[in-house]
Amino acid sequence: MICKKIRGVIFDMDGVLVDSEKLYLRFWQEACAKFGFELDRGQALSLRSNSPETAMRKFMAWFGENADYLKIRDARRELMEQYIKIFGVELKEGAAEIIDYLQSRGIKTALATASPLKRAADYLKQYGIFDKFDAVVSGAGVARSKPASDIYLKAADELGLPPWECMAVEDSPTGILSAHDAGCLTVMIPDLTPPDDETLRLTDCVLKKLTDIRRII
Repeated sequence: MICKKIRGVIFDMDGVLVDSEKLYLRFWQEACAKFGFELDRGQALSLRSNSPETAMRKFMAWFGENADYLKIRDARRELMEQYIKIFGVELKEGAAEIIDYLQSRGIKTALATASPLKRAADYLKQYGIFDKFDAVVSGAGVARSKPASDIYLKAADELGLPPWECMAVEDSPTGILSAHDAGCLTVMIPDLTPPDDETLRLTDCVLKKLTDIRRII
C-alpha cells in the first residue's frame, strides 16, 4: 500500500512513541490489588486510551459500585510516577527517526493522546520530540476522548487538513476505532496485543515498527 495523498500523520503516544503500555498494565494491576480487586491482563489492556468516564463504567461492571475508580486510578498514577522518576520511560525504536523523515518530506505531524498534556510533554521533551509536532491534542482538549472520534478530528483540523488526508498511527483497538470513525487512514503498530478481527476490519494497514511507515509514504 502506497499512500500518495497523505499530507499529515497523527500519532498516538502510549505504546506508539513511548514504551509505556507495559507500565500501565503493571501498575493498574498493582493499584487494584491494593484495594482488594484482581484485575486480569485482558481487563487492564482494555483500559488503553479510554476516557475516565469509559474506564469508570468498566470498573463498575467488573467490580461493582464499591470499586472507587478515581482512588484506584490515583494510586496507579502514584505508583507509575514513582517508577518513572527512577527508571524513566523508554522511547520506541524509530520514533525520532520517523518524525524527522516525515517532516523532511513536507508531511505535517500531530500528537493525539488521551494522556494529559503535561505528561506528554514530560515524556517526549526529554527526547527532543515534543516540540517537533505541528499540533498536539490531548484528551482534555476535546469533549469526548477516545474511542470517540473527537481527538482525531481536532488534530486534523489543527493541521489544517481534512481527516482523509491524514494517517493515524495507533497500537490499540480503542485508538483505531477513534481514528477510523474520524475518517483517517488507519495504521496499527501492535504493542502488547495483536489486532482482533474487529480491529483488523477498521485498520487499513498493520506494520511491525514505526520506521516501516517509510514504505507506505
